[in-house]
Amino acid sequence: MIFKRVEETKGTTEFLIRVSFIEIFKEEVFDLLESNPSIYSKTDGNGKPAGPSRAPIQIRETANGGISLAGVTEAEVTSQEEMDSFLLK
Repeated sequence: MIFKRVEETKGTTEFLIRVSFIEIFKEEVFDLLESNPSIYSKTDGNGKPAGPSRAPIQIRETANGGISLAGVTEAEVTSQEEMDSFLLK
């Protein structure tokens, strides 16, 4: 729907679309687009990995009461297909 709207107003309005993909796992937020993930592997007590091997990102409150994800990767996209390609990485 977003890209359809952009196409409809192409001649009169300029858009910049950025996407982020995150995972929430056991109350921690992980950046799925991070190209060089840090090694961060929790264990379940038996030495087996119990979570993602990425460092969690920080959830912060903005000055106006909004929420931001500090350090999350944002990719600029121009089409639905380009956005979909990030999910396949």
